[in-house]
Amino acid sequence: MTNMIALITAAFSFGIWCAGYCNWLLPLLYGSSMIFMIMIVWQIYRDKSVIWSVGVLFFLIGMIRCIHDDALAPMDISRYAGRTMMVEGTVIEMPKVTPLEDGKSKVRYVIAIKKGQEADKSMVPMTGALIVSMQQPSTMPTARQDDEVRVTGQVVLLHGYNNPAQYDSVAAARRQDVRARMSIQSQDIHIMVEKKNMSWKHVLALEREKIIEHMKKVMPESHAGILAGMLFGGYGGIPREIVADFATTGIVHILSVSGSHIALVVGIITALGTILARRFTLHAIVVPFVAAMVVTFYAIFCGLTPPVMRSLIMGLIALVAVCFEREKDAANALLLSALGMLIYQPGLIYDLSFQLSFASTAGLVFLSTKTAAMLSFMPSWLAKLSAVTISAQLGVLPFIAWYFNSFSLSSLVANVIIVPLIEGLVVVGLCGAMCSMLFEVVGNLIFVLCSLLISVIVQCTAWLAAMPAAKVYIPSFGIGMGMVYYVLLAWIYGYKPKNMLSLIEVVKRYRCQSQACLLLIVICIILYNVYPRPMYVHFIDVGQGDAALVITPHGRAILIDAGGVMGDTTDFDIGDRVVVPYLRHYGVLAIDYLFLTHGHQDHAGGAAAIVRELPVKNSMLARENYTQAVRNVVHSSHGSVFIPVYEGQRIEMDGVIIKIVHAVSGANIQQKNEVSSVVQVCYGQHSFLFTGDLEKNGEQAIVASGNNLASTVLKVGHHGARTSSTVDFLQSVAPEYAVISVGKNNRFGHPHADTVSRLMNKTSKIYRTDEHGAIVFQTDGKKIAVETFIK
Repeated sequence: MTNMIALITAAFSFGIWCAGYCNWLLPLLYGSSMIFMIMIVWQIYRDKSVIWSVGVLFFLIGMIRCIHDDALAPMDISRYAGRTMMVEGTVIEMPKVTPLEDGKSKVRYVIAIKKGQEADKSMVPMTGALIVSMQQPSTMPTARQDDEVRVTGQVVLLHGYNNPAQYDSVAAARRQDVRARMSIQSQDIHIMVEKKNMSWKHVLALEREKIIEHMKKVMPESHAGILAGMLFGGYGGIPREIVADFATTGIVHILSVSGSHIALVVGIITALGTILARRFTLHAIVVPFVAAMVVTFYAIFCGLTPPVMRSLIMGLIALVAVCFEREKDAANALLLSALGMLIYQPGLIYDLSFQLSFASTAGLVFLSTKTAAMLSFMPSWLAKLSAVTISAQLGVLPFIAWYFNSFSLSSLVANVIIVPLIEGLVVVGLCGAMCSMLFEVVGNLIFVLCSLLISVIVQCTAWLAAMPAAKVYIPSFGIGMGMVYYVLLAWIYGYKPKNMLSLIEVVKRYRCQSQACLLLIVICIILYNVYPRPMYVHFIDVGQGDAALVITPHGRAILIDAGGVMGDTTDFDIGDRVVVPYLRHYGVLAIDYLFLTHGHQDHAGGAAAIVRELPVKNSMLARENYTQAVRNVVHSSHGSVFIPVYEGQRIEMDGVIIKIVHAVSGANIQQKNEVSSVVQVCYGQHSFLFTGDLEKNGEQAIVASGNNLASTVLKVGHHGARTSSTVDFLQSVAPEYAVISVGKNNRFGHPHADTVSRLMNKTSKIYRTDEHGAIVFQTDGKKIAVETFIK
């Protein structure tokens, strides 16, 4: 039975994945499905095996379900992208309010659209949800959840950062039916109907806020953020360095409501219920039933967010198995719950939370018992605890490698020491939350105790995270390597066809051949790392900014600019959230040279996070008055040598030549685009020209200098602004390719149509990060090829 359920789940999942990458005709899929259904009926009638036919059928069904789920409704709000609309709808989430300076607040609504209209047109029904952002005076009232509102503004499609292994925030929003966004002024929103009776979601949200306010009265704000995240979900109030320490020790998931919290609540209720059941001779089914009721209420109180919902489903399935004394069917329960969630929402197959939850749970179900047996030399309690940690880590390793490129060696110690403390904290914190709603003084005393416990937990985690080799780098697993990994893992643990030898049997029977095979693998790995490869030049999608990575034939790295977010109303760090993960994904663990063409935020804003996270040997800076972004780099650096750039500087590494072809000099230079250094990277017959934000005057100065500007690839200056890429400059460069690093729907109107027209007259191909995502060139010095993230 388990084999059949596993096949169906795997086939359905593979169908979803294929539908996401290929275009298929629905009539063909429906027709093929009918044929296989008839075949299955015929095979059953003839008493033949149907397992493979069932697999193909569910593969087709998975494709059909995914295609229907991706289809846009005829009147979806995203179909009106680029138009100014007046729309009416309902606020479906608690508004997020962020205090700003000057007595203002930034407000973010999520609105389910009911109808809308363009100017001078009639109102029509619409579907989908919309993110609405605005700034308003702090004294201005905000709409509440379930209020009916009318907003007016331009509809803009959602757009994230399109790089490998980047968290896809756009896809995550679409799974919640959010398809577009608006940025409006405070006068562009009107509350049409203010609900007098608040919905249960709003009431519970207010109760959560009251509890959090009680926490903040008696404990530091960071401790309140940690406890609130553990009890109710979310990382919003937790300091970044604490999240980083928990991530290093491999227990970051426990900072927010997850399956472990649901399991803990179930365990507590079950333990207490068992004692009471023995005392009052209650029926055996009463305890799991009560546990199901309590855990369901807890999930509802947390807001029924998608991760909580998935954890609740898994917990309820486990309780049903207990009720019917089918605990041994945990594998079937896991597979059926995954299949059910994918049928309901096929896009979950790409959701990081779903992937990690399913893979770690699968590791526990299929590997923990056998792992504990392998650790029989340990004390029983330690073997079981270690087996849980090891099994979960083995289950999620390919996903951890793809998204995070790190493996926690300190997770075993953290699970033995810190996790029990956190479980105790969650129990005490839940008691404090309940008491604070009834007896505030008692609740406050409990929260004080929680704060003391949090101090111990945070300090212990920081010590573990600071240990040598607490976290080690692991290279990214592609889909093919991931499948090979899981096949080998299954083989090692004995999940194989009956007639197939186990790994131990193969090693014993073919000892010499096994040793030769292992030696060959080691030699291949060494040769792969030593043998020269092509030079790669990556143009990273950092939105409205610049960041380019050059990797030499022997793997040394040069980073030219580091991106950055404009404005001071966001705490999103491009360097930490986009550039550093990109570097690690491609195996860059140290940077030989960091060039900052100039100090503007969109070029240097992400550099501070990079020098904090990775060793940077040399930082090449423009000779200008340092901006705050550059000062942050200087203050964050550990051991980097800061070198001012001069025209004519030349660096050679692994046959790659880096030349400074333009650098402004002089006293008291102000921060402006004309300060931009221009860097040329040459390898063999091909070269790349990086121009920062250089404009017309700077381009004329370079042309007049007589430097050889001829380049195969031009990084277009100033994101394609009208004042850059002049005719004379393009004539001197004569690029075959042009790359424009630019943000989608940016407020500057980049790239300008005139600039694009000039480029089209001079180049064979134009690439844009807003349309193509990350752009990667590779060359062996003779041939050159290009690949884009968005095909």
